[in-house]
Amino acid sequence: MEIMSVLMNILPDPPSGTPSELAESGLEFFNLWIGRIGGLIAFIGAVKFALSIKADDAKEQLQSVLTMVSGFMIQAAISDIGIFNIPSTYTSADADVEFQSIMNFIGSWTGRVGALGAFLGAIMFGLAIRSNDASLKVSGLKTIAAGGIVISVSALLSSFV
Repeated sequence: MEIMSVLMNILPDPPSGTPSELAESGLEFFNLWIGRIGGLIAFIGAVKFALSIKADDAKEQLQSVLTMVSGFMIQAAISDIGIFNIPSTYTSADADVEFQSIMNFIGSWTGRVGALGAFLGAIMFGLAIRSNDASLKVSGLKTIAAGGIVISVSALLSSFV
């Protein structure tokens, strides 16, 4: 029974009100708890990194830094949940316009990331030409191809809307 009393103190009271108010309070609740989970993940990554500094295993250090960064990314992603400005009283036409705007935003940034990947692959391939190591050349070509695929997907993204 002690666990239940702790949980009752942590969790907020059940929301009440209009559907719009319920939706907003639900978003605030998930925003709060997902942010806390992101902070916990970042904290665990920081502790793992602090403990792995003693070891000479770079792979373990990299994994702990990636864990820490992923926690910070979760916190950053939900820190401004209102970035899309989606009210709960939308008409169908408003929702279509907003969704199109979001898809255009995602498509443009996906294309930019793909172009960066293709550019980095071209640099990798260019630097690998002087080397006799075929795996470096193949890695550069794969990176170029991956960037090209991302660019083409971002161009096709608007056709699905």
